[in-house]
Amino acid sequence: MIIIGIHNSGTTSTAAAVVDGDVVFGCAEERLNRVKYSKYHPKLAVAACLEHLGISLAEVDAFAIGWNPGINVASRFRAGYSEWPGYPGARLYAVPNQLLPDLGADDFLATEQVFRRPGAERSPRIVHVTHHLAHCANAFYLSGYREAAIFSCDGYGERATTVWAEGTGDGIRVLREIRFPHSIGSFYSALTEQLGFRPDLDEWKVMGAAAYGDPGVYEEAVRKLIHFDEDARFELDLSYFNHFDFDTRGMLTNRARELFGAPRQHQDPLEQRHFDLAAAAQRVLEDYLMTAVRWLARETGRDRLCLGGGVMMNSLFNGKVSGSGLFRDVYISHSPDDSGNSIGAALWLARREGEAGTPAPGPATPFLGRAYSDEAVQEALDRYHLAYSRPADIIEAAADLLAQGKVLGWFQGRMEFGQRALGARSILADPRDPEMKQRINAAVKYRESFRPFAPAVLESAVAEYFETDGSFMVPYMERVLPIRPGKRALIPAVVHNDGTGRLQTVSAALTPAYHRLIEGFGRRTGIPILLNTSFNLNSEPIVESPSDAIRTFHTSGIDALALGGFLLQKP
Repeated sequence: MIIIGIHNSGTTSTAAAVVDGDVVFGCAEERLNRVKYSKYHPKLAVAACLEHLGISLAEVDAFAIGWNPGINVASRFRAGYSEWPGYPGARLYAVPNQLLPDLGADDFLATEQVFRRPGAERSPRIVHVTHHLAHCANAFYLSGYREAAIFSCDGYGERATTVWAEGTGDGIRVLREIRFPHSIGSFYSALTEQLGFRPDLDEWKVMGAAAYGDPGVYEEAVRKLIHFDEDARFELDLSYFNHFDFDTRGMLTNRARELFGAPRQHQDPLEQRHFDLAAAAQRVLEDYLMTAVRWLARETGRDRLCLGGGVMMNSLFNGKVSGSGLFRDVYISHSPDDSGNSIGAALWLARREGEAGTPAPGPATPFLGRAYSDEAVQEALDRYHLAYSRPADIIEAAADLLAQGKVLGWFQGRMEFGQRALGARSILADPRDPEMKQRINAAVKYRESFRPFAPAVLESAVAEYFETDGSFMVPYMERVLPIRPGKRALIPAVVHNDGTGRLQTVSAALTPAYHRLIEGFGRRTGIPILLNTSFNLNSEPIVESPSDAIRTFHTSGIDALALGGFLLQKP
């Protein structure tokens, strides 16, 4: 059975292919059309799925969409629509919009459409899967767990913003939910906007800025925005919020200025008060989320937890819950945000259709995009008349350059799915150099100086460098952990201001070439860690093709480029 999953109900549209229950391909539209956070129908990504499968669109059994409009049309309809819609296609929802409210049906797992074609072997079937159910499916089915508690949290989806569930062999069962406008995601996004960043896009900047602030300065004020009890039921004080009025600019009301002052404008410098507010926002977020998963542990008795939704891109919280002892295992996928709902929706539909998939021996691979042969790479190099070499061992040659302090573009194998570069489309550097963070921020990434870079560490060395017993791995760079005080001076370029690092544990099983590169660097330096950041410039998508990599290499301060088996260097 061939299912194409689609996410196009928010930023970063994606498509994914699931065959017989297994994810075999996935790609974000932005990587192909080169428009950062492209949010429209992922036409190019769908075409890439079909190209990978070697089939036409007509050969797809079903399309699974990570948003269920049946919930929206069944529960409300806005004034201004007549019985004769101007666009005839609106009849696809106009009739259900009238019938479903009278039927009292407003809570669906999925909504299906079938378009029958005369004489065709397949009739296109479109299945709209409820947004948070897609998040839960992404988290649970990629985890490989047989049973688990599931928690999903983001801005909103259809109506729900926060969902508690559990997964078993019988599927996913929702235990309870909280509905919009009461939203933890919107709470954090509103403070993101207050700090002069883009809501729903730049929340990770707030997380990074929090390390430079004193949460106590604004904590009392931030807690006025949200009220929750020990069972994790919460409400926002809506007198401070505008996020639910989609026709009004700004997510906070003027009343919030009494607490925080005027919003910072994007071009204004960051002051200490901004860092203090970021720290308070992060503390209150973590306090609520820990309360939420604590309730889930009590309610389900499960010893494994799967986390999904855009809020679970908050790697500070992910690290803390992993080390809290509430659960034996905690899983966050490579794409817990909305971009992963193409995978989640397709996996949910596959399981419903009885397609169990092949159990993975370890972490689900994030390397779901295209790979380019050395012939394709050489064609691109020759087309641009570039000088290059072809070392006998590209990995050993790259390790030499990194040990010499060079900043390296690393383009190998299939592209990662998700927002983080995990060793296929990465910029790598020596973490021992205390100036390296500033150098890459200023001359390569062109971004704010306070933002940290991730340490990619051999999984065998995790406990040596991080405050953990090494009982869990972090393959997707999804958790922040404290770096051991005695090791911080050895790797200053990847130590954040609070002594932590958003690490990626690297295994030979998941990423053999990347693992061998870090091993090689470790032999030369005694440090089995590399600084890793995504292979892109500020405001651009991560590179997808050899041409993208070549362009980024020549328009930035990257010193060398390992492009498949080829090596480019600047004089």
